[in-house]
Amino acid sequence: MSEEDRGIIAIIPMKPLDQSKTRLSPNLTRDQRADLVVGMLWRVLMALKGASVDTFWVVGGDRRVRNMARNFDGIWMEELGRNLNDTLGKAFDLVMERGGSPMYVAGDLPFLKTSDLHSLLRASQRRNNISLAPARRDGGTNAILVPNGIPFRPELGTNSFRRHMSQAAQMEVSVAICYSPGLGFDLDITDDLETFQHMEPGLLDRLIATQKSIQ
Repeated sequence: MSEEDRGIIAIIPMKPLDQSKTRLSPNLTRDQRADLVVGMLWRVLMALKGASVDTFWVVGGDRRVRNMARNFDGIWMEELGRNLNDTLGKAFDLVMERGGSPMYVAGDLPFLKTSDLHSLLRASQRRNNISLAPARRDGGTNAILVPNGIPFRPELGTNSFRRHMSQAAQMEVSVAICYSPGLGFDLDITDDLETFQHMEPGLLDRLIATQKSIQ
């Protein structure tokens, strides 16, 4: 681990599986959606395993999510706040209080690789700026790296990338934008299912099938 990467803690917020990816319900059963979510989380944690971060926190979710986090030697925490942004903001505060730099990573990135995370880390320029990875479709943000000491607040949701850029500008903090397929392609809606099947045939079946045993 290089000097500039020390003290980085990745944070992956999760919902209980029975509340996850409800917009996919016309195509997938509740159990299939749960298996898919666990499969995507598995890919994200595999990518983090090879990245230059101290550790990762999975925040929220349920028993299967907790067990997966612990299987990867990470830390699982119960929900910290009243909603996604409140939870993530409180997790950022905890990392900052411990002297670390928080790195948010979405849990629904089926193409994420360690090289994508290394690109995000390199973009931080030895943690002299905030690094943001935009989502490809809805103007969202799929990853954020914030240097310790910068009071940046996550504002996830549709068009969050624009809000994050505006917040950084108001704080007069420079921003590095990290574009990569692994960080850009999140899975939320029915159209994503068809798109991703064309990008990697059999992807969804593999994600669902390989995670059935994780309880």
